[in-house]
Amino acid sequence: MKDEKHKAASDTREILVPHFEGEKFTPPFVALVSAVVGGLLFHLAFDPYGLWGLLPLALGALYFASFTRRWVVAFVSGLLFGTSAFIPLFSWASIYAGLGPHLALAVFEALFIAAFSVLARFILVRRGIRFSSSVGIACLWAMVEFARSSVPWGGLSWGMSAFAYAESPLLNFGPWLGVTGLGAVSGLLGAYVLSTACSLTFRRARGSNGMHAVWPASVAIILVLFALVTPRPANSVDSGHHSIRVAGIQGNIERPKAGSYYIPDTMFANHVKQMRDFLASGGHAQLVVWPEDSTGWDVQRKPERMEALKELADEAGAPILVGTQHPNGTQARFNTSVLVDEKGPTGQEYTKRHPVPFGEYIPHRDFFSKITNKVSLVDRDMTPGNKVGVLDVSGAKVGVLICFEIAYEQSVADTVNAGAELLIVQSNNALFLDSHESIQQLAQAKVFAVISGRSVVHVSTVGDSAIFTPEGRRLTGLDHWTEGSMVADVPVRTGLTPAMQHGNVIKGIIAALAGVVLLASVIAPPRTIKERRSRS
Repeated sequence: MKDEKHKAASDTREILVPHFEGEKFTPPFVALVSAVVGGLLFHLAFDPYGLWGLLPLALGALYFASFTRRWVVAFVSGLLFGTSAFIPLFSWASIYAGLGPHLALAVFEALFIAAFSVLARFILVRRGIRFSSSVGIACLWAMVEFARSSVPWGGLSWGMSAFAYAESPLLNFGPWLGVTGLGAVSGLLGAYVLSTACSLTFRRARGSNGMHAVWPASVAIILVLFALVTPRPANSVDSGHHSIRVAGIQGNIERPKAGSYYIPDTMFANHVKQMRDFLASGGHAQLVVWPEDSTGWDVQRKPERMEALKELADEAGAPILVGTQHPNGTQARFNTSVLVDEKGPTGQEYTKRHPVPFGEYIPHRDFFSKITNKVSLVDRDMTPGNKVGVLDVSGAKVGVLICFEIAYEQSVADTVNAGAELLIVQSNNALFLDSHESIQQLAQAKVFAVISGRSVVHVSTVGDSAIFTPEGRRLTGLDHWTEGSMVADVPVRTGLTPAMQHGNVIKGIIAALAGVVLLASVIAPPRTIKERRSRS
């Protein structure tokens, strides 16, 4: 008799079933497919495709995949979403370091998405699809993006939601909310996509019909329309001047071999030639900008190159901001911008503060050298600088960032809050060949022009280069793999946007909202029931 009772008990199991609204879990297979589709849509939202409207759909697909019975399925779904998004989005890494490091980078970054998916599932299972859940998940998405861009080793900010909005009206929220705030807006739109989809498929509530999809879809549309009429924060103009004339020189070089870290000597000669052509055509400026690495290794110790720069600065009647690298001892190096006039180095310079891990330095070199021989490609680790780059040029405070630093909100905020009235970004995209890296970086420059309320002069060795106003308007530019110059009267501004002045407060509010919803999901009585079902 006891055996029969034991057999009956073993034939049943207890499972959590969403009860309070009759919502249904996403089946495992559907969740995995939804995650992959969502990841691909996420990739297409960024340049060069620029289909920013796909980003909320992508996040809605991720949330749909996360709302599943088992946390393991949610974890795998997040991992699939991340890899299907980041493998194509980080394709430049394969050219730079090879397929193995490229895939490792994509999978590592996808782990952040997998962790988010598990937490989002917890909120949805405990609280259901409701307004508080939507806000909590949206803020959680923004904080996971912030974490991904911060840790480890300074993080990787490529693929932040905000960078998909270079051509979107949602960018108007940028000066008010910053990159993390735009991530929260993206997350909220994704939550409304989830609510709409569940209502249309009758998965959201007992007795629901297609009309229940009207309100979340309407709110999402209203949010986008509201962005169209959102005013920009007041941004004062320096009383002494309204603009400074800046020229950018793009010398171009022959295409390096894939995986090569070698920059040919023609880099310097090409930039000299393009500047001479610029001056010969009657070009003039108050500041001339050459890109990162444009003068080669340790230019201050090469008299012939320094003499050429002094001569060009004298002829231009303006200082030249050049990019060079120089040794720090025998095993390390600095990446530095140096301001040169007709007398030589002016003493004003900036050393890159945020080197890229595994690209410009190898963390834990001894450990990783046992895993891959790619470590040897970076033979000298780049040492970070310790000072914000703000230079005094023709009475204007010019902030300097080098290459990937334009993708980091804190680097931009530090520079603006230190008094920069416009931003210069020097970059060398040559080693990424024909990948989408350069055009994606240019989108980041435009996004931060609007968020920071500062003009951004982005100058690359091989392109893409452009100058953006604080409103995001493109004044001039140069395409990829072309040589030439660009010049414009660049607006200078002194006002601080809320995103720059109160960025940490904004992040704190978003983190607090995410934490409150997570805590409420933990301590509140479960809004699900345990249902006993027979084992099939």
